[in-house]
Order: sequence, then structure tokens, then C-alpha cells
Amino acid sequence: MKLIRIIWHMVSGIWTLNRLAKRGDPRLTKRRIQLWHRKALHNFGIERVLVGQVPEGPCLIVSNHLSWIDILMIGSVLNVRFLSKAEVADWPIVGRLATGAGTLYVNRGDRRSADLALNAIADALAQGDRVVVFPEGTSTRGPMPIKFRSRLIEAARRAGVPVVPMALSYHGPGKELASYAGDDDFVSHMTRLSQAPFIRGRVAIGQPIEVDESAAVIAREAQGQVESMLAPVVVERAEAVSSAPQNLCLASN
Repeated sequence: MKLIRIIWHMVSGIWTLNRLAKRGDPRLTKRRIQLWHRKALHNFGIERVLVGQVPEGPCLIVSNHLSWIDILMIGSVLNVRFLSKAEVADWPIVGRLATGAGTLYVNRGDRRSADLALNAIADALAQGDRVVVFPEGTSTRGPMPIKFRSRLIEAARRAGVPVVPMALSYHGPGKELASYAGDDDFVSHMTRLSQAPFIRGRVAIGQPIEVDESAAVIAREAQGQVESMLAPVVVERAEAVSSAPQNLCLASN
């Protein structure tokens, strides 16, 4: 059963992370984490398409946010660290996986926590890591993002590394089941996703943005690139709606 395979893969991931921690080999750990993400996508039956050039060296990746499976999508193509809401640390199994993989956490709406997160991101970037943040501050049903917040982009300015825009989208018969927003809970969503028809995820990488402007200006430029990369998705959905059979109602006089 697919759901059992998915749960087993998650549980075995905790065991693998514990074993890698004892070996103390960061490069091997990063490689195994990336392979774990790829296997997780395979278990869900989600294909992945990469568009654009994978960035070299440390950078702050800013992406639109549609679902917790965005983590699997990005983590399958790049060795990165994520910034996540603090509640994720308490999610069953996933919380231990995220923490073991080096996830940074922030309490949403807590200014002190945001300051600490900004410092942690800047430190990670200065150490050569690539860090992913979702500047919308929450997941949405898309396809276009809501306003990018600029606060965490300041971390890239402090570390002197570029900001790289990324656009995520989901396609195929099961695409509507991919998004995780509103009142969804993780366990229910994971169960539905394990029963979903075919889904193809698209990861599009934009052009690096140098950090010689203010964080607000960089945020606007990054969002503009993300929206441009998502424009074909909007067209695709509009065409799908226009080509769908229409129910005609004939009124008799």
C-alpha cells in the first residue's frame, strides 16, 4: 500500500539521519538527504521537472509556497536548508526529519523570533549554505504569489550573497490535491495526497539578483521574476477552463 511505503520511508529517514550524525560527514549527509527527498517524491508518485540553472555557491532562494511538498521538490534538486514555521518541528515524524536535516525555525508573528531567524540565516549563508525562505509568510493555493515580504531578504544583504527567485507549480490530474493551505492538517493531507492521481511538479529557477539595492527593492524584483515564470501556468489553466465542455440550458418560450 502506497501510504504504508510513504510512512516507512519517513521513519527510516529518521534512522538514517541518526546514523549519519554519528559519522560526522556533512557532504555525505547532504547527499543522502537529497536522495531521501527524491525517493519521497517517487513514493507519492510525483514527477519533477526542473527549468533553469541550479545556482552554484551560497545564496538565498526565495520561492512561492503552495504546500509542504514544496520541501520535497526543492530538496530533491538542491542541497539546501529551509526556514520553516516553528509548528513543523512538532509534526509527527516530519518534525524530526526537518530538524535532523538542518531546518531553521521561526515563530510567525513574533518579532524577536524573526530577528533570531534572520541572524541564523545570515550565519548559514556566510558558512556557505544555500537557504530557502518563503517570503509570502504562508502557503497559498496559487498560482500567483501574494506579496513577498522583504524582512528575511536582509540576511542575504548581510552575508553578501545573491537572492535567487524560484517558482513552484503543480500539474496533471491530481494538481488540485497538491496545495496545502487554509485549514488543512498534515496527516489528512498526506493521506489524500497518497491517493491522488498523477502529479507533476515544476521547479523553475530565475536569475540571481545582486544585493546592492534595499531588501524591499530586491523583494519586488524577485516576486516579478516568480510571477513571470508562473505566467504559463495561468495561461494553461485559463485554456483548460475555456476548453472544458459547457452545459447549455435551453429555455422554451
